Amino acid sequence: MSKKQFRSQASSGRVGGGIGAFGSSGFASTQSSPLSYIQEPPDYSGISDANAVVAFKNLSKKDSTTKAKALEDIQAYISSLHAEVEDSLLEAWVKIYPRLSIDSARRVRQLSHSLSGQLWSKCGKRTVKHLPRIAGPWLAGGYDSDRAAAKAAQESLALVFPTADKVTALRKTFHGSLLEYCKDAVLYETVQTLSDERTVTPDDAQGTYARVVATSSAVITSLLSELSSGELSKQHHSYEELFASTKLWEFVNHTDAAVRRSLHRLVQTALSKQPDLIESHLGAISNAYINKGLPSDQTGSAADFVNTLDALSASFPTIWTDDYSSKKSAVSRLKQFLKHGSRSGSSDFWERTSRLFAKIPSAVLPTTFEEAKDLLCAARDGVTRKEERFSASVAWPAYFTLVAAISAGMQDGDREKLLDSCVMPIIRQYLQPSPVNADWAITGAKAALLVARAAGVSQTVALLEREWPQLADQLVETARVSQPQQSKDFDRSQMHVASTGERFATLQRELFATSPPESLRKVLVSSSTTTVRECAKLLETREGKPFGAAAIIEELLRTCAPHLMADLDFRAAIEQILTSKQISWCFWSSNRHLLRCLYVVSSEPFFEIVFKSALEEIMGNPVSMEVCYRTLHDFFPRNTPKEAIAVARRHSKLQDFVAQACEPGLNDLQGSLFLALYRLGALTDGTIDKIVSNLVTSLSDIDDMEHLPATLTFFFNADDSTLKALAASGNGEQLLPNLLRLEQHQDEGIAQKAAAIYSRSFAAGGQALTDARFGVVLQNLQSVSRTSLPMDALHELTGRLLGPDRKLPASSEMLPSLKLWTSALIATVRAPSPSLALLSPLGGAVNLVHTGSTENRSAVHSDAEGLSQALRIAMYVSRLIAETDLKEQLRDLGSDYWTVISLLYLTALLAEDNLSVLGTNGLWNPNKNQDAEAAVLDFVSETNAVLNDIWQRTSPELQAVEEQTAAPVSDYSRQFAALDQLRQDQSNGSAVHYYVALASAKVNTNLFELHGHNAEQAKASESLLKKARTSKDPLFIAATIVGLQHPLAGTQSLSRYCNELVADLTALDMSDPQHEQKAFEQLVLLNNILQTQEEAVGTIAKQRLIFVVKRLVPALNAGITLAITAEICKALAALLPGVQDMYGEHWAQVLAYLISFWTSVESQAGGPTAKEGRILITHASLKLYDTLRKLAKAEEANDDLVDALKEDSERIYDGLVLLLKSANGVSDETHQPLMVTHELLARQIFQMPQKPVQDADELYPLLYTPSRAIQQAAFDLLHKHIPATQEQLSLEVALDNKTAQLPEEVLSLILEAPTLDSLMDASFDRSMPLQLQGYLYSWRLLFAHFDGSSYRVKSDYIEQLKDGSYLSGLLNFTFDFLGHSRGKPVDASKFDIQEYTPDVEPSPERDVQWLLTHLYYLALTHLPSLVKSYYLDIRSRQTSLAVESWTAKYLSPLIISTSLQAVAEWSEKSVKEDPEYEKMSVKVGTKSKEIYVSYVVDEQTMAIKVVLPEAYPLASAQVVGVSRVAVKEEKWQSWLRNCQGVITFSNGSITDGLSAWRKNVTGALKGQTECAVCYSIIDSQKQLPTKRCPTCKHLYHSSCLFKWFKTSNASTCPLCRNTFNFN
Repeated sequence: MSKKQFRSQASSGRVGGGIGAFGSSGFASTQSSPLSYIQEPPDYSGISDANAVVAFKNLSKKDSTTKAKALEDIQAYISSLHAEVEDSLLEAWVKIYPRLSIDSARRVRQLSHSLSGQLWSKCGKRTVKHLPRIAGPWLAGGYDSDRAAAKAAQESLALVFPTADKVTALRKTFHGSLLEYCKDAVLYETVQTLSDERTVTPDDAQGTYARVVATSSAVITSLLSELSSGELSKQHHSYEELFASTKLWEFVNHTDAAVRRSLHRLVQTALSKQPDLIESHLGAISNAYINKGLPSDQTGSAADFVNTLDALSASFPTIWTDDYSSKKSAVSRLKQFLKHGSRSGSSDFWERTSRLFAKIPSAVLPTTFEEAKDLLCAARDGVTRKEERFSASVAWPAYFTLVAAISAGMQDGDREKLLDSCVMPIIRQYLQPSPVNADWAITGAKAALLVARAAGVSQTVALLEREWPQLADQLVETARVSQPQQSKDFDRSQMHVASTGERFATLQRELFATSPPESLRKVLVSSSTTTVRECAKLLETREGKPFGAAAIIEELLRTCAPHLMADLDFRAAIEQILTSKQISWCFWSSNRHLLRCLYVVSSEPFFEIVFKSALEEIMGNPVSMEVCYRTLHDFFPRNTPKEAIAVARRHSKLQDFVAQACEPGLNDLQGSLFLALYRLGALTDGTIDKIVSNLVTSLSDIDDMEHLPATLTFFFNADDSTLKALAASGNGEQLLPNLLRLEQHQDEGIAQKAAAIYSRSFAAGGQALTDARFGVVLQNLQSVSRTSLPMDALHELTGRLLGPDRKLPASSEMLPSLKLWTSALIATVRAPSPSLALLSPLGGAVNLVHTGSTENRSAVHSDAEGLSQALRIAMYVSRLIAETDLKEQLRDLGSDYWTVISLLYLTALLAEDNLSVLGTNGLWNPNKNQDAEAAVLDFVSETNAVLNDIWQRTSPELQAVEEQTAAPVSDYSRQFAALDQLRQDQSNGSAVHYYVALASAKVNTNLFELHGHNAEQAKASESLLKKARTSKDPLFIAATIVGLQHPLAGTQSLSRYCNELVADLTALDMSDPQHEQKAFEQLVLLNNILQTQEEAVGTIAKQRLIFVVKRLVPALNAGITLAITAEICKALAALLPGVQDMYGEHWAQVLAYLISFWTSVESQAGGPTAKEGRILITHASLKLYDTLRKLAKAEEANDDLVDALKEDSERIYDGLVLLLKSANGVSDETHQPLMVTHELLARQIFQMPQKPVQDADELYPLLYTPSRAIQQAAFDLLHKHIPATQEQLSLEVALDNKTAQLPEEVLSLILEAPTLDSLMDASFDRSMPLQLQGYLYSWRLLFAHFDGSSYRVKSDYIEQLKDGSYLSGLLNFTFDFLGHSRGKPVDASKFDIQEYTPDVEPSPERDVQWLLTHLYYLALTHLPSLVKSYYLDIRSRQTSLAVESWTAKYLSPLIISTSLQAVAEWSEKSVKEDPEYEKMSVKVGTKSKEIYVSYVVDEQTMAIKVVLPEAYPLASAQVVGVSRVAVKEEKWQSWLRNCQGVITFSNGSITDGLSAWRKNVTGALKGQTECAVCYSIIDSQKQLPTKRCPTCKHLYHSSCLFKWFKTSNASTCPLCRNTFNFN
């Protein structure tokens, strides 16, 4: 289009109103529309802000982003203004706002409306004069199709006109200008006037035009609906002009849905508010809506179109007749409209269309069959369109309304024919789908309801009555022709029959629901009766296999029973099926359908007889019990009627049958049968109790793997409510304990299943069940047997019962009987092992217990884990006190509180002794459970923490004997009263008496250590000591001395008593057997005083002290008991420091006794008691020796003592070593006194100066002794001994030319390497397993043989290890343990790899990792060739890569550094000092990991370098030639290969390789003479003289000889001048 043409179109004038009207002058003036894209630019000269002017000018740009940014800038400018807005700015905005309000960009429209509201709200009343020009676009913006833009316009309008009344007043005030704006926009604007086709796309231009028309129409609609009739009449001429315009009615069929909707709503509003505007233009409206509108595309506006057409038809039906003028009839237009359905509209379309059908004049509707059928088929096509599937519930009723409207005006014959063609196919297709009637299919959830409504069409009932029996016959025929059971499509065929029957019955139900005429009802009942009889015959003929026929009967009964069962014939037919003795339907494949039929008639009199006989027939099935169980289960579904349940409960045979079926080990089928009957209540209480009792009892037999898994599965499959009921029943009380026990089952599947069942039953329990479970807890404590719950399970049960708040219901209900606990505890007490004297605070008083005492002791009851009843109760009580509020509640028990505390403490003391010497009492049986030690350790720790908390709050309140009252009044006195109560029936010297005394002593000690003492308590303690001495009970006296050691310290009573004991011992003849017991008691008490009182020796008179020492020393050899001897040694260890200035033979006598005892231990024999005594005396003798050694090191040491020690040093050393050897094979893992003795022995040996060990080979077996101290001591001795012997061995090998051998004892120790599997049961909790430590320490000793050995000895050792393949075992275990086999080796960065120090790492596992890493380092250092061979043989690539990378990262740098240092030292000592190496030079590059070696020949240098790779020595060292001189390339490469081979095969010795290379060089140059031409050995080409004169035998370089020939012009020898044959 040319520019001129464009201007002509865009400048077209507007007539009327204030906009585009003619002026008052005689000349016509035209103005462009405010919406036109051609506008005169506004005047910006009055705007003072330059930035605002720029922003306004940007609004005229074409780019929407620029305009949006300009609007935002103007908004910001207006917001920042503090003064009034300038009039020029307002004028400019008024001129450009209408155009911006219709911009194609949504953001521009949105911002323009927002800015308009902001501007007018800021200007206030100054806005009024501008409103006629902006009100139209402003209000129109509120109807924008874009929600954001419409919201912005509405909000901006609300800023200025905040109420609805003010908005209405706006419409009223500016009614004329608003109407003119909208009319002008609707009638006169075009796509070309609104958009510039040069810059706007056609789609955007059309969108803008459609938006302007739609919003303007909406504003007109709002004017019509909001303003009064009087106000509207003022502008009647304008409205008339609008509605009279042909262009307005063209918008009915506009392509934009928003335009069509807007116009439809305008017409509806005008019809209700100003009908005269419509009435005067019915012809145009009929043409627009019927002639053109019905066949037009109304997608998106179909509902509004129909609604408008419905309103027009209701008010002016002549639009279909008189006002309609077209060549095609209105019916043909309607047919076109209905064929397209709702055009994806909502369901409202069909509701409004249904109303429209009733308002179409009958004269318009067809009266002939063909026309009517065509119209209905078109309507059917619209209803059945794919997009109408969700609107079927309203679409089909609209169709039926149209059918009724059409059929009402037709002749009877045509009507029946029409109904048969357009209604009955719907019913036929629903009941019997076929391709013929596929177009009439009704789909959806309520299809039957819609089909039934077809019968409501006038005259359809008669057709249905006539055709229904035929439809029933077709149903029966469908069942008859179904596939036989042998067919592969049998199931699908029967399902088809069943679904057909279901549709038939459902439709019949809906027909009954419509209250049909009696004639139709009879037809329905009669057809159903016939159908049932025919299906029954079919079932009987085919033995119940076609379950589809049974499903038809079931559906008829299920859906229509109230209507059908009232008919006697139908009832008789049903009864005949169920009661006939000729058929056995219980085991038919269709029995479920017939069963449901039976349940439908459960209220009939014949039901009980039929149901009983069916049950008996099932239980009497002789073929298969599995079929019997399954069929019986099917007979009791969840919806079983109460009449059937009542019959089942009264049926004794059924009850017995179920009880027999549900024995322990029941399968899933039997279990599901029981659960089904149980949930329904079909089982009697007696049957349930019997079954539950058997099943729960069977769970207690954890070894019954035949029945246990199945029984457990039964409980697992039960639902929570059933499980809760079973657990709460009388016979189910043992269910939870049994489940807890099964949680510890060795079968992981059973354990997990039991835990899940317990968790579910616990979560479903109530208060009553919780109370019952507390009873279970106490029952498992008060009655202990092999079937009792393990303590872990009992703790867990208690914790679950108490819940997260850990609140006890009542302490008396949670505690077992204290009397029972006391008797159970006394039953476990035994005389303590004599060696416990080393650990007991009472010392040797342990041996005062009468070992042969025969107190009346009841049997010890223990659980399956070997824990005694007393220990179980104590563990339970300790855990309750520690974790609950029991501690506070116990106070309410009075004296029983301290009884509980006393029993708890005594149990802990017994546990500690049994942990120290396993089996010393009967608290638990270690033979039943080797893992009980960990649980007991936890118990002891927990109990001590609990008791310490109690003692923190208990103050010691000592009272003198004369001040004590009969009844204890303080917590302190109640505590000791409770302890005394426990020993009332026990004799003095009994084991119970000892433990009560021990408890009293330890309690007193703890209390005085915590709270201290005062002078009154010291005085009272003297009174108590006096009382104890009066009792003449040595255990009581010992407990008093030890327990009151703090207040007794420094008292006269104790000093006096100590001196009395010393005096008595001095006067006593200990060798007299009659005085042995008295001497032992006095020694024990004296030692108690000496051990607890540091200043006790100082209180003894010096002379008395000398006398007692002189009495005790000879007694050592008097042949008295071991216990007395041990006590004498202990006493001497304490007394001798007090007489260290006393000279005499007693020092030598003591040492002589010690040596004689140590050297004779190995030959001593005896039973367990003698062994216990030897432990005591061994420990005492070592302590005594330690005392003598310390005295000898004092500043003023006794010369006699020093001389005696010096003189006997060899014998002492040998004696200690012999004592060490005597421990071979003796385990101290479960014997703490022995462990303490071994550790003391190891310390004494370690402190001895190093001396040669005689018979060192006998020490090697000690490395596998199950004692950590013995292993360490033996290792220390051998580790010091081996390097010293290697120097002598190297010398002997060199002199005698023999082969060195590693000791066979060492090799035997490393013969069998451990594996991860062999360590599965080993514990790494506290220390390295002893067997593993022995193996690894043996390797440490083996590698110690390489220290100080000569090269030849080392080579012999390597060959021996290689021949025996010893190293592979170590490396296999190393790489498995360190994680290389898994591809995840440990981080060795924190290990000191070159050295190993035991017991430094906090974790034993880390300690092993460190030691293995150190051993691997030693192997790489001493045996690199063997390690490399092993590495190359590794088959697993993952392991190989892990070993290589790990070695390169952590060990190779150390090995490389050591190797380079060795080469550097060799260079300093050999290369520089040895004349043979005069021309050789060696340089070591530490950073580059290279060794540069050069050799000078005739002022030229030949050189090589040895490169050590990252993974050295796993990767071989590389020898590289740097400078070749005097030899050919072949020989040079041979030398390099020879050097590398020596390094590789001589166990990685780089110095050997370099020496071999030097020998090759010197050998090649040996005997070489100078060339007679150049007088050099090496020529310029670095070659040796190779051409020999045959006459004089001199050698010449080839190049020199050639030059000689050339320059002399003769081929003669330079020396002899004879002819030289060059070749």
